[in-house]
Amino acid sequence: MSYLQLLCYFCNARISTIHKMILPRILNKPYPINLNRWGITIFISIFVAVFLVFFQPFGLQHLQLEHKNILLAGYGGITFLVLFLNLFIIPIFLPFLFNEDNWTVAKQILWLCWIVLSIGTGNYFYSILVNTYQWSGINGLISFIIFTFSIAIIPIVVVTILSHNRMLRNNLMIAEEMNANIESNPNTETADFYIKIQSENKTQLKTSALNLICIESEGNYIRVTFLEKDAVNHKVLRSTLKNVEFQVQDVKELYKCHRAFIINISYIEKVKGNSQGYRLVMKHLENEIPVSRNNSKALKELIKEF
Repeated sequence: MSYLQLLCYFCNARISTIHKMILPRILNKPYPINLNRWGITIFISIFVAVFLVFFQPFGLQHLQLEHKNILLAGYGGITFLVLFLNLFIIPIFLPFLFNEDNWTVAKQILWLCWIVLSIGTGNYFYSILVNTYQWSGINGLISFIIFTFSIAIIPIVVVTILSHNRMLRNNLMIAEEMNANIESNPNTETADFYIKIQSENKTQLKTSALNLICIESEGNYIRVTFLEKDAVNHKVLRSTLKNVEFQVQDVKELYKCHRAFIINISYIEKVKGNSQGYRLVMKHLENEIPVSRNNSKALKELIKEF
């Protein structure tokens, strides 16, 4: 076997290994959902309109149309409508599709491909309407979509993976900082005084702030996890987390880190980071607790303080 054949065999083997091992692992990594983004929607729409009006690519410069610039700017309007539908309307009617706990790099790529497909479809029908594209019918639509995808697919994949790596790197670094603060203050304890949590049906739970681990929202109920005689106990009360948050607002060690969780900072054992944000490993709890992205900065400061 020649040197060139050996080299080709080695390269093919490496590519096969990357395809079978590395790529699936990257695609299954968690990824944050970015919905309801007015800034991105408006920026992309204006960019499309300005780009087409000033540069007139794809043979548009040869078109002889009345009010040509206005018609070309209309592509930006179609882009805005499609983005508004995908980023604002669809998540309202199909919220089960957008569960961030299950969102991955692969789902993000597919979602962006769907957005490109819908933008291409919308722009195709707009082109037929204003006579800037001559291939009508199913063949014309397929050609238009293939052309759109050929331009967009590589940037979509590359930008998604690079964004994932950047967010993962930043969150891991911040998680290490928070863990360093936790390890440097291992004996921090909540002030030992009793607090009362009252439900809507007047049922009460009385426990010391020192023993309260976390409070979790479960629909119209809350689940309180606390220590009692060195054993972990749970009590379910009929109440909203917002109402309980008001009742325990004076306990500075209790923090609402997520829309469904109030935690005692003293029981944080470790902070884990991923591209979506952070998850908390709590003493006496088996499941990790998520941290909302909007609350991560405040949590970092609280951990440093306590």
